[in-house]
Amino acid sequence: MSYIFVKPGMSPKEIVKKVRELPGVCFVSVGMRDAGQSDYKNRLRMYDLKTLAPYYNEMGLFAAECHGGARWHVGIMNRRESPFEEIEILRKLMPNVLLQTLIRETNMWGYRPYPKNIIEYVVERVDIDVWRCFSFLNDVRNMRTVAEVVMKRGKLFEPAISYTVAPWFDTKYYMKVVDEIVALCGGTDEIILCIKDMAGVGTVTSITELIDAIKQKYPDLVINYHRHITDGLAMPVLLAAAKAGAKILDVEEDTLVRFYGHPPILGVEALLREHGIPVNLNRKIAEKAVEKVREWIRDYEWAESPFKGFDHMVTKHKMPGGAFPSSFEQAEKGGFLHYMPYILRVMSLYNQIVKYFDVTPGSQITWVTCCGIVNRYAKEAGEEGVKHVIRLLEKFVEEKNQDFSAMEPEEQEELLQLFRNAPGDFKNLILGHYGRLPVGWPDEWVYKSTFGDEWQEKIKERKETSPLEAIPDENLDILRKQLETELGRPATEEEFILYLMHPKDAIDFIKFREKYGDAPLVLPTKVWREGLKKPGDKVEFEYEGKPYCIELVSIGAENDGVIHVVLKVNNKTRVFEVKTPKAKKEEIRKAVKPNEIGAPISGTVWRIGNPKRGALKPGDIVHKGEEIANLESMKMENPIIAPFDAQIVEICVKLNQRVEEGQLLFVLQPIETAKIEEPEVRIENLPH
Repeated sequence: MSYIFVKPGMSPKEIVKKVRELPGVCFVSVGMRDAGQSDYKNRLRMYDLKTLAPYYNEMGLFAAECHGGARWHVGIMNRRESPFEEIEILRKLMPNVLLQTLIRETNMWGYRPYPKNIIEYVVERVDIDVWRCFSFLNDVRNMRTVAEVVMKRGKLFEPAISYTVAPWFDTKYYMKVVDEIVALCGGTDEIILCIKDMAGVGTVTSITELIDAIKQKYPDLVINYHRHITDGLAMPVLLAAAKAGAKILDVEEDTLVRFYGHPPILGVEALLREHGIPVNLNRKIAEKAVEKVREWIRDYEWAESPFKGFDHMVTKHKMPGGAFPSSFEQAEKGGFLHYMPYILRVMSLYNQIVKYFDVTPGSQITWVTCCGIVNRYAKEAGEEGVKHVIRLLEKFVEEKNQDFSAMEPEEQEELLQLFRNAPGDFKNLILGHYGRLPVGWPDEWVYKSTFGDEWQEKIKERKETSPLEAIPDENLDILRKQLETELGRPATEEEFILYLMHPKDAIDFIKFREKYGDAPLVLPTKVWREGLKKPGDKVEFEYEGKPYCIELVSIGAENDGVIHVVLKVNNKTRVFEVKTPKAKKEEIRKAVKPNEIGAPISGTVWRIGNPKRGALKPGDIVHKGEEIANLESMKMENPIIAPFDAQIVEICVKLNQRVEEGQLLFVLQPIETAKIEEPEVRIENLPH
């Protein structure tokens, strides 16, 4: 008996019809994408994941989610794998399977809204069958361009509702979002609707009520329920979803399941079968896939979250599975992992003040904003300071029901400092640069806290439109020339698309692969991560049909930060020079004078200038409050603002350069009069 019922090449209408006719339910396996993002920091390599492809090819899945989300970015940045070559590998190994991506509407596979022409250009050129698309604000307008291009291409569009449980997000609210989605897509015959429960907080009652309401109004609409397991209640909720009318459920291999991912494929199949719900799954083949994961999953123990166990408190802080491990990793690197429980508590209070959905990029905005608050109080007053701000927020949110006037005057003053150092993307969020917030803008005190004396002017700037209408198109020819200048050669179409999404990391990736070739695709995971450790260690693999053997002969002594390593490659001796962290580096200039602008945090310079006037150069005049550069750190934008009217004397960094906190970015010459050519000013008396 063949369980295969949908295949690449079928039209969206054919696919939807097949799912409707299917008895019971079918599965999407997220083992190749979201499982790795949720529990393994996106470190699962194609070298290992491709071993599942022969089983997926015969298992009877609706689709395999193997692409998109943050896997794209971490792939080029860390695993050194291209999302394009991953698609090519899987197309060959599992031709029966629909390949699925996750795309963040205007943010696509990045973390900032892109202009319409870039969205169109990229979506037209990526070979994916099922396009799951969500808005972290449930601003359906933001999905329009992706929907139009995907549906015009004859691919399956799967719009997703961002879902959570909160008093202000009830079934009536979600039905309004469904109505907007159906209107956008012109009906229900060529789409599948996903309920995307990112943190895994849906209950048996809430999910049953929502799916029942959808099916009553749109009986032919195919529903896919996606849920994480963090609260420990995923299994009964998936059963409830199936009973209510969901036709597709998201699962992963049992051996991949930890605490922030998704329910186990064999366990869910058994539960549904026991309740008389047919499941389109070749269980014997699925069991083999589960066993196959067991062969290599221990190579990724290092990537698992340091916080173990299910956590029903996720229903309070709502940190989604995809953000948990990467946030813990950042906290560990930053030396504040011990403050994580406090950060989660602040998040649970913050998300009642500014209401949206904690899924990328919203989860990054929440995380960076809240850990910034906690770290500021920790620096000023240690752990007691952190406890103090939590008590303040608990009183404001839980006791006073966010009545600002009910707080004591000194407490009001402290709240008005809460968001003063918030990241640029938090400011963009409350100014509408990502779209409309789902249940309205935050209270005025939030704007006062964020923008200080300029808060009223900033509110006037707040946008009600979609970023698709507000962001001007970019010149693709100029962007391509920038990339080709960096590479010193023509760029391929795939390289250009990688560059459009993540400029700095794309260039690093391309140069890495030029130097090291296809090593990321052929080296076993243990060797890729740890290397060959002692003389006599060897690794064997096949590349382009030819066997290779690399053996470590010797590791020389370190001299001025350089080590010479001797290897045998297919019995031919070769010597390689390896530079260690002790190798001589250029001295980093620090900002020490009042007219020197330093980096407020460590990050990557992704823009010099601002969107209104373009790039800046020495000699240009900038004005107080004008953005002169932008740093990316922890996936968030951090604008650098001119502190006074000035002429740029020197730009001390390059585009896409990595900088340290305090590193010199600009040297400015203040302007005190309208006579720009020869400003008379004493450097030592400049304001800080």
